[in-house]
Amino acid sequence: MTNISEHIELEDFDREYGINDLLSVSILDELITEVQKVKPIPFLVLMPDGTPYYSKGFFPENDMDYLCKVLARHRFENVKIIKTANGKVSIFPVIHELETIGYLALGYEDKGGQSSYPIIPLGNFILKAFMQLIRQNYQNKMTAGLHGQVVEESYARLKKKAALLEESEKKYRNLAENLEVEVEKKTKEIKQAQTQLMQQDKMASIGQLAAGVAHEINNPMGFINSNLITLESYAKEIKSLILQYRNFISNLKDNMATQEGITCVLEKIDRINEFEKESDIEFILEDIPELLSESKDGAERIKKIVIDLKDFAHPGIEKPEYVDINHNLDSTLNIVNHEIKYKATVTKEYGKLPMVRCMHQQINQVFMNILVNAAQAIKKQGEINIKTRHVDGFVEIAISDTGSGIQEENINKIFDPFFTTKEVGAGTGLGLNLVYNIVKNHSGTIDVESKVGEGTTFMIRIPAE
Repeated sequence: MTNISEHIELEDFDREYGINDLLSVSILDELITEVQKVKPIPFLVLMPDGTPYYSKGFFPENDMDYLCKVLARHRFENVKIIKTANGKVSIFPVIHELETIGYLALGYEDKGGQSSYPIIPLGNFILKAFMQLIRQNYQNKMTAGLHGQVVEESYARLKKKAALLEESEKKYRNLAENLEVEVEKKTKEIKQAQTQLMQQDKMASIGQLAAGVAHEINNPMGFINSNLITLESYAKEIKSLILQYRNFISNLKDNMATQEGITCVLEKIDRINEFEKESDIEFILEDIPELLSESKDGAERIKKIVIDLKDFAHPGIEKPEYVDINHNLDSTLNIVNHEIKYKATVTKEYGKLPMVRCMHQQINQVFMNILVNAAQAIKKQGEINIKTRHVDGFVEIAISDTGSGIQEENINKIFDPFFTTKEVGAGTGLGLNLVYNIVKNHSGTIDVESKVGEGTTFMIRIPAE
């Protein structure tokens, strides 16, 4: 059997792109050249840490050094005007996928507090052009190789396994009359194959979500790394200041004995005060707790995603246990967040529920398959609503979407194995069949209501002990 991992390249994963990946120097040069025909002001494009990436027109070196220092310490999410030694600079953040990937800086002279040209409208215009180019380039770079390859190869293996099962059942019928031992053996093989089919479809689903989960982890990792670099810089500044204090204190007693010594002490105090101002120690001391708090929040986000993913994908034999269905829904939503967040707004109306005895990983699989299907049914932007309640000894879970809906003639087929309305390679046709079997094995029921063009609602009822 072919090993999927042999076919997966690093490029198959959804990765972060920087401004240098999404805006080439040649495109920038062509665009800015045209703009400078209207107004020859200096332009500068910088990386998130303040490193210059592209410049057009004359920017004084001391202004560029100052900008680099400011951007190394601050992250701007809105337009910022900074006064420099040679005038003013308007800084426009370039934001992609909710992350700041760089900055556009426009320099101009300060004439009585007013610019000689409407800099902000010009910068916003150029920024819009940047975003259009970035979106187009990003779409070209994005790859769905991992998703497609995992699904296609899993689909082929599942169909092959189904064919083998059918052949096995034929042999079973032929031998059942006279060979009791053989019947027992074949029954065991069939059950094992069914368990394997369930696990393979589950892992195919994990494959579809792997790039999204990697993306969700990369975001907090990005700002944790940035914060650590900033903290390292702060530590050097603080260490240097402490060394000056220690040197000052060690010489203080000897220098205080004479007038010359007192003058020397005062000069050292002035130098230390000047160093504090240059290093902006007050800002550093205020910023350190914020950086640590941000990093802790990011680490908690990563920890929760990893725990939920590990819990979801664990292939071990499950035992029934008492779970909080509302908690299982939240855990599953965290795993499929990247599939949903760009397509739909999720609203939750959770009721007070008793604990339910079930195979909680299988129940998570039910929720994931239905939620991913709901997101895929929404073409542009829509809503997903989740309601839970306790009624007549059952826990009810209703998951509704405002997607394209299901054709009436297909309603009675959607739980059949290998039935799918998706394109070849886009779905195995086992997702909802797996959902149906899991709910049935929990002595529950699942119903569906759908209207084309308006959306679909799945109603799951599981007995509560």
